[in-house]
Amino acid sequence: MPGRSLTRRTAVGAALVAPLVVTACDIDPPSRDDGSADAAPPPPEDSELVTAVVAALVRARSVVEAATLSVPDLTPLLEPVATAHAAHLQVLEGAVADADVPTPPPPLVPADRAGALTAVRRSEQRLLREVRRGSVDAASGDLARVLASMAASTAQHGAALAEPPAGQEGS
Repeated sequence: MPGRSLTRRTAVGAALVAPLVVTACDIDPPSRDDGSADAAPPPPEDSELVTAVVAALVRARSVVEAATLSVPDLTPLLEPVATAHAAHLQVLEGAVADADVPTPPPPLVPADRAGALTAVRRSEQRLLREVRRGSVDAASGDLARVLASMAASTAQHGAALAEPPAGQEGS
């Protein structure tokens, strides 16, 4: 399957976002002067926000999994999305009690390629809205940076999954 062509705008955007993504995917604060490496818990006002983001990630991950089960040919296209969701959940792991992590019912994803991709795109858009909201509302600067990085990643994956405009399939 041929990839999308790389435009100058995409290349410049990737060059600007890549350092942010690489440096912002960790919510552990710098080590304390006393030598202990204990991470401080997120501020209490961020607890609900983190729980909401984790829930959105779990839902999005379940849609991607359902789409690959429903249409196995989508696995190579959706694998980077699934990998990003797993990495984002790993970053936030421990910030939410296991009891607060939802177990969503299996989503119903159409068995055709177009329908499955539409379901994934919609799910990614919902996730992007939740992560963007979290990055704006976070009381912790570290958390805000991590969520902004996750939003950038989710937006990139959404762009990669976007259908080309009518008449531009070959460009």
